[in-house]
Amino acid sequence: MTTPERPEKEPFELHVQRLVTEGKLTPEEAAELLAPAHPEPRSVSAAQPGTQGVQLAKAAPAPSGDTPPDLRLDVAGYALQVLHDASLTEPRLTATHDGILSLRATPDGWTVDQRSGTRLLGLKAVLSLPFAPRHARAEVSGGSLSLPTLSGTARLEVSGGNATLGGATELRAEVSGGNLTSGAVTGSATLEVNGGNLSVTGTTALHGEVNGGNLRWGGLLTDGHHRLEVNGGQATLTLDPGSDLTFDADVTLGNVTSSFPVQKTGGMMHAHYHGTLGNGRAVLSCQVNAGQVRLVTT
Repeated sequence: MTTPERPEKEPFELHVQRLVTEGKLTPEEAAELLAPAHPEPRSVSAAQPGTQGVQLAKAAPAPSGDTPPDLRLDVAGYALQVLHDASLTEPRLTATHDGILSLRATPDGWTVDQRSGTRLLGLKAVLSLPFAPRHARAEVSGGSLSLPTLSGTARLEVSGGNATLGGATELRAEVSGGNLTSGAVTGSATLEVNGGNLSVTGTTALHGEVNGGNLRWGGLLTDGHHRLEVNGGQATLTLDPGSDLTFDADVTLGNVTSSFPVQKTGGMMHAHYHGTLGNGRAVLSCQVNAGQVRLVTT
């Protein structure tokens, strides 16, 4: 696989503005990329911040065979925006500072490497892909990551910072601090919150666990078995019109509220909740220990 030639440098601000003009970035995404950084960027190592122009990282070819249209990302302390640009012939990485990030092709997909021992405050980058990404595996530990809609599975771990996902056919996510927001997930959604906030809409399945923090889920349930466990924290489930389910919850020192009728049996310490929406075709089972579950119909 050949690598793209390095274009003439242009200021990062102009590069981002051009992407907005071409419809490849929204004005909101551009505003985040162009937001003022810390007045005095600092590097953990002796790396030089470089200029504020665009840095194009040339990607090393995969050791063998073609590189699959997948992403393997580890974002720590910087902002990375991933977008689809069909006008390109090769993936292209641009950044506000030189020498910190590099793009690499592997047999498992494309990855962005961060120079070892280097953390530069205010570092921002855009990864432009000539293809719509299929699968993505990403870890975010500070900073931010924005992914477009995937045609396959997203496996995301957030332990600080912020991550957004346009959507996917399947989502497996764990949030241990920080924030994750996802658009429509057409297949299964396996979600775990251990502090922080996770929000997903447009889904058709739910398998979730909340151990502190907040889960906001929205979707359409019409068949199958779905499960939610809340051990502290809060889960808000917004059921789209047409949802058809049987709801059962065992609650210990917690609470369940619902905008459709549910029956409570038991006392304050231990209680069972049961309700039916529509004909009750799907089954949603909840286990609540010192947490809260809120069911909302729209």
